Amino acid sequence: MMRKIYILIVCTFWAMNFFAQQSAVTPKRFFNIQKVVIPAILQVEEGSVYFEDADGNQTINAQEVCYIHMKVKNVGRGDGYGCQAVIRAEGTVSGISTSNQSLSVIKPGEVRAIKFPITTSMLTKNGEASFMVQVTEPNGFGTEEQTLVIATHEFDAPNVQIVSYKILGNASGVLKKRDIFALQVMLQNTSHGKAEEVRFDIHFPEHISWMGGDDQRIDISTLEPGETKIFQYELAASTNAADVVNIPIHLSEKYGKYAKGTEIVLRFGQTVSGKNIVVESHQQEYQEIRKGSLISDVDENIPVTSVKNSNTFALIIANENYNSVGSVPYALNDGSIFKKYCEQTLGIESKKIHYLPNATGNQIKTEINWLQNVLGVFENARAIIYYAGHGLPDESNRTSYMMPVDASPRDLTTCYKLDDLYSLLGNMPASQVILFMDACFSGSNRGEGMIVSARGVALKAKAGQPQGNMLVFSAAQGNETAYPYAEQQHGLFTYFLLKKLQETRGDVTCEELGDYIKTKVQQQSILESNKSQTPCVTPAVDVATEWRTWKLR
Repeated sequence: MMRKIYILIVCTFWAMNFFAQQSAVTPKRFFNIQKVVIPAILQVEEGSVYFEDADGNQTINAQEVCYIHMKVKNVGRGDGYGCQAVIRAEGTVSGISTSNQSLSVIKPGEVRAIKFPITTSMLTKNGEASFMVQVTEPNGFGTEEQTLVIATHEFDAPNVQIVSYKILGNASGVLKKRDIFALQVMLQNTSHGKAEEVRFDIHFPEHISWMGGDDQRIDISTLEPGETKIFQYELAASTNAADVVNIPIHLSEKYGKYAKGTEIVLRFGQTVSGKNIVVESHQQEYQEIRKGSLISDVDENIPVTSVKNSNTFALIIANENYNSVGSVPYALNDGSIFKKYCEQTLGIESKKIHYLPNATGNQIKTEINWLQNVLGVFENARAIIYYAGHGLPDESNRTSYMMPVDASPRDLTTCYKLDDLYSLLGNMPASQVILFMDACFSGSNRGEGMIVSARGVALKAKAGQPQGNMLVFSAAQGNETAYPYAEQQHGLFTYFLLKKLQETRGDVTCEELGDYIKTKVQQQSILESNKSQTPCVTPAVDVATEWRTWKLR
């Protein structure tokens, strides 16, 4: 028994040794079964990579959602499993967020459109960012990386505010209780950021009635940089209304901090405009946003002098609303603003300025008498006379006439002969008499048309000759028209008269003033109407040379 066991053990070891020797010299013949993988191969479609932004300026702006688009095609024979759309950014990336995307299976031959969102915040800065995009594939058959370099721009805040308002009265030119008047308000976004969800809310106080109903709230979806909106309300005040009334306007926008309301102050008895000015909404270039206004740039920022012009007297006549002929656009504004320049810039005391809005013939004669009287009792006194309104010629002899508001162009006896005015002023005991005439005497309206519709052509009126110590600034010559400057809401002549006073703070010689007005009016009349308007300065013989150094203060 023991012998059999021994033989079995020896045989087992021998067999094991034999097979070990065989395996050292003979390859193994075992089968290795592996899975065959057919990969997807991804390529970027030519011309498919591009950047999209909301405003189309090809810049990543703060508070904007943008996208990078790309198309990839599986040109391999296998399905694309586990693919990833990957984006990374370098450079000015403050406030910019991106994210990768997992893609579903991309079949052989399939073209897949991919959209990478880019979101920004208030922290986005000015600069440039590089974005690298690609689609990865687990077996290494993804797309090559595509790089886009895109400008970035910080947050541009809007600035929504009431930039101007205007009160439009009736023909009297005075704001009165129980009379219907209009309030015109201009809203503007004066900054470079787009304003969204803008709300305009106006409240009319007790005893002020809006003809349109209750208080009004207006929602405006967007207000582009520089864009304006105009709102107009017809109002009436009862006799119970206070003499000074505040009308609050509340403004708001999307972010709750870039809109500023205001209060409009109504003073009953104040002089107001008789003309409704319509200003079209517009958007300026990014670098040149100009604050909109319902009033002229010369109506604001009027220089104030400390000089006391104690021996100067002023008579201002502004005729806009006529009884029998068409109006003279902006004449009331011309006169009222010239009065402010007399007070603030030329230093003339208010009590020494007489202002006649829409003056009748008798009123003009009365005030000429006042001027003659005061000049007679003040030593070395000076006079400044300003007239804005209609003028017309005598058709038979071309003599020029000023028109009071109650005059008839068909009855020259109701008008004021210019030669008579020159004679009176020239004989006044004044060291200087300076007359500004924003009128033409050809029979034309200020602008287009004729004062008398039956007269078809403008007549070449006689200019008249100043007398004594007189100097006359005239808006136009011969058969020319004195034009309005609608954008600035003044007569063209008056606007540049005021503009020069504003620029020089009133410290300007009459020669400098005349040269400036002539040049600017000639240029602007061609630009505005393609017609000539030629102001002129005419001195009396007695002051033929010395007038050049005269000043208004």
